[in-house]
Amino acid sequence: MEIVAGAGGPVMARDVAIALGRDTTPAKVEPVRGQLRKLADRGWISRTGAGRYLPC
Repeated sequence: MEIVAGAGGPVMARDVAIALGRDTTPAKVEPVRGQLRKLADRGWISRTGAGRYLPC
């Protein structure tokens, strides 16, 4: 959440994975995407239609 909140605009799961120091391979980005979706489902962050995430 801190990465999404600290970004200047919408971020993608790949951007968050890079900020966490992970590789950009699909095997490393998909778990991040899943966590971002869970946060969005709970209303802690917002998801745009293009798969980008914003703070609420």
